[in-house]
Amino acid sequence: MSVQNKEIASPFAMLAFTVLVAAVAQAQDVSFIARRDVGSFYYAAIVAAGDFNGDGSLDLVVGGSRDISVLLGNGDGTFRRVETISIEITRSIAVGDFNRDGVPDLATLTNFGSAVSVLLGIGDGGFWPARNFPVPGGANSLALGDFNGDGLLDIAVASASYTTVSVLLGNGTGGFQAPQSFQAGSQPFSVVAGDFNGDGVLDLAAANSPSDTISVLLGNGDGSFQVARSFAAGSSPGYVAAGELNGDGRLDLVVSSFGSNSLSVLLGNGDGSFQSPRTFEVGSFPGPIALGDFNGDGVPDCVVGHSSIISPDTISVLLGDGNGGFDTARVYGVGGTPGSLVLGDFNADGRLDLATVNYPSSTVSVPSR
Repeated sequence: MSVQNKEIASPFAMLAFTVLVAAVAQAQDVSFIARRDVGSFYYAAIVAAGDFNGDGSLDLVVGGSRDISVLLGNGDGTFRRVETISIEITRSIAVGDFNRDGVPDLATLTNFGSAVSVLLGIGDGGFWPARNFPVPGGANSLALGDFNGDGLLDIAVASASYTTVSVLLGNGTGGFQAPQSFQAGSQPFSVVAGDFNGDGVLDLAAANSPSDTISVLLGNGDGSFQVARSFAAGSSPGYVAAGELNGDGRLDLVVSSFGSNSLSVLLGNGDGSFQSPRTFEVGSFPGPIALGDFNGDGVPDCVVGHSSIISPDTISVLLGDGNGGFDTARVYGVGGTPGSLVLGDFNADGRLDLATVNYPSSTVSVPSR
């Protein structure tokens, strides 16, 4: 089961969510089919995707201030709501198999970022009651990966209040050890996992908004990490994603720079260090980001949600050029101000689609053909 990286609740993301289906006619072009609205949610702020009932169709989970809703996919881009799970305020969510039963589970930050709540999947779209694991307070973001090489999923948590990234090692049954904390820079807002130095061990990168930097923590392979190294990353970096952008086999970083209305691209050198950022205009107040190939040319593209009344109810798609850069942003409307997004093929047509959670709408918008 592939791990779906979560997005972070923000002051701009409170209600509802949108699904857009990419209709790709040819390389270097991308368009989206019209939306239609279904359901309603209470202060929804985050979204993640996975096949929770084993039918081969991607499903969605939507988290908010008091519950998580499960929407099972029908395989055609439409969804049906099947369960609502009561849980305290959720800030971030991820999907992975924590107990090795082949059924996707959920990890989410709850109780104002002071705990990781793990909900094990039953296999029919439902989940067992949450188990809570304390983490340093003020956590905003989590990422999944096998950080100690034992074949079991672990959890990394970025805690802005404590300027740390904490790692909870999994035991393979859905339980986790007490967190180990590592200094990560000034108020890390988001975190992503990847092998940035090519040694086969997962590393971490965290976006530090107040210091305009990315902190990179190289993994030792036992669940611990080396002292963080900082790299310039634009003005007020908020969200970070990792991908191979220029075909050199080295992981690169893309950061949404809230303070400069741009994307910053940091090309990796392959040793855990990164080049100076390249900047690409993206529109006002870029927020959550994700990388995926929208136009079928084999090169990662970037989608960005805008958290601003200046460019309300929009996302931008920037097509990758294969050299570590992006084309001019293409702007598309969604059902509100997007504060979280997830990618997946929701209608099984072999093309990448997009779901966003938006403010202030209270509906889920899904594609129609």
